[in-house]
Amino acid sequence: MYTIKVIADLAGVTTRTLRYYDQLGLLIPAEIGENGYRYYDHDSLLRLQQVLYFRELEIPLKEIKHLLNHPDFQLLSSLENHRAALRDQVQRLNKLLATLEKTISSLQGEGKMSEKEYFEGFDETRYEDETRERWGQMPQYTESQRKWSSYTKDQKDKIEIEGGKIVERMVTENPDVSADDPDVQVAVSEYYDYLNKYFYTCDVGFLRSLADMWVQDPRFAVNYEQVRKGGAAFVREAVHIYCDRHSGAES
Repeated sequence: MYTIKVIADLAGVTTRTLRYYDQLGLLIPAEIGENGYRYYDHDSLLRLQQVLYFRELEIPLKEIKHLLNHPDFQLLSSLENHRAALRDQVQRLNKLLATLEKTISSLQGEGKMSEKEYFEGFDETRYEDETRERWGQMPQYTESQRKWSSYTKDQKDKIEIEGGKIVERMVTENPDVSADDPDVQVAVSEYYDYLNKYFYTCDVGFLRSLADMWVQDPRFAVNYEQVRKGGAAFVREAVHIYCDRHSGAES
């Protein structure tokens, strides 16, 4: 049997986290002592390992609980699935690392990248469930889904390349260019038109919210940080300037 402190140290989590898992019904102690202390056994270790594996895959806790408590749940099968998912993740991260290395070399003048190469290894479909939960009630999400599904693969590739070119100009590699630079503002305007043309009806207020999200969520910010250090904050400032200048035109 393991005390809560021992199992927390073994797993690299806090005792507070384990108490929270107990409260959620995710990891119930094998035994509660007369003194009220929680004790865990070997099955508890395997259960906690499963929870942490699912967390690595960014699955919400309530869904993990549903999966682990399902009558058909099988530990060995789950471990095999984790292995396959982690192998896929390793391949994706290797692609991202290669893209990062190419970007660094390009910025150092040691090679030139195509627009498509800037985005090799990124898989935004991994965020579809989260996006649906966050934006699903918004008309922009429904419109975007409808439009995107209507495009052919060639059309999607061209749209992505076009967007990549605009983003590159909008973020700009030149550290001496300010966010209110005319060329940057033209790029923001073109990106605004790009969203409206290919994805959804977007007003300047929604565009401002998108720019805030690009900075707040590191998974989105990295797309701009690839072009230049502080790229996400820079493009947010540029978008805010654009929105401030054009908000009156929509009122």
